[in-house]
Amino acid sequence: MGPLFSVSDLSKCYRSYRSELQRFCRWFGLKVPSSNEFWALEDISFTVDRGEAVAIIGQNGAGKSTLLKVLTGTVFPDTGTITARGKISAILELGLGFNPEFTGRENVQYSGGLLGYSADELHELMGSIEAFAEIGDFFDQPLRVYSSGMQARLAFALATAKRPDLLIVDEVLSVGDSYFQHKSFNRIREFKEAGTSILLVTHSMGDAREICDKAILLDAGRVRKQGDPDEVIDYYNAIMA
Repeated sequence: MGPLFSVSDLSKCYRSYRSELQRFCRWFGLKVPSSNEFWALEDISFTVDRGEAVAIIGQNGAGKSTLLKVLTGTVFPDTGTITARGKISAILELGLGFNPEFTGRENVQYSGGLLGYSADELHELMGSIEAFAEIGDFFDQPLRVYSSGMQARLAFALATAKRPDLLIVDEVLSVGDSYFQHKSFNRIREFKEAGTSILLVTHSMGDAREICDKAILLDAGRVRKQGDPDEVIDYYNAIMA
C-alpha cells in the first residue's frame, strides 16, 4: 500500500520583483526575471508510514513552518510532489482560519466546515470540543478577547475532534499552560496508539525523543539528516555546540 504520506524533491522559492506589474505578469505565466530569489526549501524528500510519528526539528529560519504550509496546501511549492492517503488534520499558526469577531462556538462551526465536517457532525461534536478546550464562558465570546493559550486550546480541540489518519502539529502547543500541553500530548499518544500518523514540528527534544519514531533535521531549507530520533537529535546538538 505504501506510506501514508510522501514528499519528493519539494522546493519553494520566494521571489522579489522590481515592480508590482512584473509580479502580476508572473501570475499569468509570463517569464519575468526576479530581482532576488530566496529558496526557503530545496529538494525535501521523506515519507511518513501509517502509525509513525515524525519530528521536524531545526533552528528558527530552517524552513520548518514553510514546509508545513506547503504540506497543508496553504503555500504552493515550485517543484516536487506530495502524495497523501487518508484524512489529514493540521494545527499551524494561532488563529489561522479563525475569525476574531466570531465566538469560539461560531469559529468551530465555520472552521469545522472548512475542515470537511458537516453541520450535523459539528453539532454532534460541539459538546466534546467545548469540554476538551476547557475555556468556560469564553467559548461563547469573540475570539479577539482570547489569550494565545485559549486560541491554542480551541484550535487543538477542533483539529482533534475526530481521529485523523495524519495529524500535523506546529509549535502552537508550546503556547499556554503545562496542564493543557500535557493533556494535548496524551491525546496525541492515544491517536498514535490507535494508528494515526503524527508530523510534529517542535523545539522540544524531549517530546521528539518520547513520541517520535523518526526525526528530520532541517537546515537552511534542506534536509541535513533524518533517521532515528536519538541519532538526529545528538547530531543536531553537536553541530549547535
